[in-house]
Amino acid sequence: MQKSTFGSVRKLKSGRFQARFLEGGKHVSAGTFATAKEAWKALAAIQTDIDRGEHVEVEKGRLTFAEHAQNVLEHRRGDLRDSTVRNWQQSLRAQLLPTFGRMAVADITVGDVDRWWAAFKHKAPSRRNSYFVMANIMRYAVRWQIIKSSPCVIENAGRDVSTKRPDFTVDDFRAVVAHMPLFMGPALWTMFAAHLRVSEVCGINREDYDRATGILHVRRQYVSHGPRSLGPTKTGAVKKVRLLAPGRAALEAHLDSTEGQGWQAMFHGPRGHRMNPRSIQDAWEQAREAAGLPNFHVHDARHIGLTLVAQSGVASLRDLMARGGHTTASAAIRYLHSSAEQDAKVAAATDALL
Repeated sequence: MQKSTFGSVRKLKSGRFQARFLEGGKHVSAGTFATAKEAWKALAAIQTDIDRGEHVEVEKGRLTFAEHAQNVLEHRRGDLRDSTVRNWQQSLRAQLLPTFGRMAVADITVGDVDRWWAAFKHKAPSRRNSYFVMANIMRYAVRWQIIKSSPCVIENAGRDVSTKRPDFTVDDFRAVVAHMPLFMGPALWTMFAAHLRVSEVCGINREDYDRATGILHVRRQYVSHGPRSLGPTKTGAVKKVRLLAPGRAALEAHLDSTEGQGWQAMFHGPRGHRMNPRSIQDAWEQAREAAGLPNFHVHDARHIGLTLVAQSGVASLRDLMARGGHTTASAAIRYLHSSAEQDAKVAAATDALL
C-alpha cells in the first residue's frame, strides 16, 4: 500500500487499486481503478476540490433519494401551499420513489433520469409534473453539497403536453345543468359566469357578492382536507369579477329565496352544510352522461366562458387574465379556443379590408 500526504492507494485481491482518504475522521473509498496511476489521479482531483471548497462528502451522497426528498419537503413546507405539498407527495409515490427511492442520491445519473423519462412517455402530463418535482429536489442536493451537479437535464421538459380539450358550447353547459339537482343550479351558473374553479364557488360567502355592481369577490376556496374546510385561492390572490348576466340572475334569485348572515356560505348541500366540490363533481358526472356528453368536464365551463369573453372583441389579454384569475399570460391563453365560426368572421372581416 502506498501513501501520500493525502490519501492512500492499495492493491486488492482482484488486482484493482482502491483509493482511500480521510473524511470526517474515517477512511472512505474514492473508488477502485484498473491502475494505481488512475487511483492517484482520482485522489488528486478530490484534493483539488477540497482546496476549492467544491468537495462533496461521500457519506452525504449515500443518503437515499427517498430520505433526501423527505428532507426537502420538510424544508419547503413553510413556503409551499398545502395543495403543492400534496401534489409533490403524489408525484413521489406514483412515479419517482418506485424508481429512485432506494438509490443513493450520488448514484443517480443522467442516464437513470433519461431512462425513467422514456419509461413514462405514455403518461406525458404527469411525467412532466413529476420531473419538475425531482429537478427541484435534486437542486437542493446540489445546494446542500450532497452532489456536485444535478442529473436532471432533460431538454424541453417543460413543453405543454396536455391534450386539447373538445370545444363545448353554452348549450352543452345548459344541457348538463338541466340534469343536475335543482339546488345546485345557482352555484353552477355562478361558476360559469365568474369563470371559477369548483373549489372557489364552494368557498363563496353571501357577503362576497355586491348586488349594486354585480361584482363577486373570490377570496377563498374549499379545501377538502385537514381541520379547516376553507383556504386561500389557488393563486393566493383575491379576484374581483363582474358576473355575466345568466350567473347574476341565478345568484340574485338564490339570494332572494334564501336567508343567512353575510359570513355564512353562499351555497349549501341538502343537509345544510357548505356545498363541497366532491358533491358537485359526482352530480356533474351523472348529469353529463344523461346529457350525452361523457367527455364534458366541469372545469370546461371555464373554457367556454373565457372563450366567449375573448370573442367579444373588446377584451384584452390582461382582461382575460383578470377574469380568469391567472397570474401569467400563458396560463390564460391555454383556456382560449378559436371556433370555426369565429375563424370565418375573422376571415370575412380581413377580406373586407382586401
